Amino acid sequence: MAEETKKEEGFFKKVLKSIKDFDKYEDFALEGKGVAFKYLIKLIAIFCAIVCIAYTAKIVTNVNKLYIGLKEKLPEFSYQEGKLSAEAEEPTIIEDYGEMIGTIILDTNIEQGEIKEKYNENINKFGAAVVFTKDAVQIYNSSTNLTYKYTDVLANYNVQSFNKQDVVNEIEKLNVVSISLSVYCVMYLYLFILYFVSIMIDVLILSLLAYIVSRFSRIKLKYEPSFNVAAHSITLPVLLNLTYIIVNLFTGFEIKYFQIMYNTISYIYVVVAILMIKTDFINRQAELIKIAQEQLKVKEELEKQKEEEKEKTKEDKKEKQEDDSTKEKNKEKKKKEESSDEPIGDATFNSTDNN
Repeated sequence: MAEETKKEEGFFKKVLKSIKDFDKYEDFALEGKGVAFKYLIKLIAIFCAIVCIAYTAKIVTNVNKLYIGLKEKLPEFSYQEGKLSAEAEEPTIIEDYGEMIGTIILDTNIEQGEIKEKYNENINKFGAAVVFTKDAVQIYNSSTNLTYKYTDVLANYNVQSFNKQDVVNEIEKLNVVSISLSVYCVMYLYLFILYFVSIMIDVLILSLLAYIVSRFSRIKLKYEPSFNVAAHSITLPVLLNLTYIIVNLFTGFEIKYFQIMYNTISYIYVVVAILMIKTDFINRQAELIKIAQEQLKVKEELEKQKEEEKEKTKEDKKEKQEDDSTKEKNKEKKKKEESSDEPIGDATFNSTDNN
């Protein structure tokens, strides 16, 4: 458990460094095989997890609103012997959820061939509509027109008859948590595949850009370091895309040229990262030259000190020789003086003896 926490901390530190520390891109470029790819997989996985939570929450909220709205606005209806009938004199037209599923129409007194003619304006208002007739439901959108007969659909569930209250009871029996989890899992799988392909294409393009820029910058990165730089360069655009999706989902706020901004930020990160790597390379070379010069200077000083010590040794030796020579001379001189004093002493002694 501690190891997993450590790995997560390491990943989020990398995310932070990828956004604000261009100096670290040289370290990213030198990462081993597969490290940048694993980082990218984690980034996409977290991105999809958060997006799916937002989408699932939005879907569950909208479906709940739709259910409450239809429960209140739809008249009493019943189904029996393959026919749907409503206890209302006029057709029911609900446009409150047009942005979600289009116009909802309940008209059990109309034939299928008359729908387009009678409700063309309602269908075109949102570009989509769901029309319940006496014996079938028709779904319209901009590209398709689908018809499902009640008998064909309900035969699979062995349903012969029902009314509005039966439908309400069945819906309220549903496990919302289980349905939400199922929606989340299906959506996560779909979005992960979609965004993995999309982001990988972006990274491959960015890695090619990094490779070309490095050649022009005369640092000649191989493709693997270029891929590593690209994988980290896309971090901020992915996080901005995540923020934009969530804001757009819940507020409807749109940025017209967001995709251009997304690509531009990625390109800027790649170019700046390569230039920073070049700057670090130049600075390191300058440091090496400075160190070499300092070493040469130290070497010269050591040689100078060595020469001075050698000269001093010679002088000391010479002085010692001179001192020794002076001592020898003094010794000889003393000897001569002593030898010149001895005959006088002997002569005096002999003279005394004779007397």
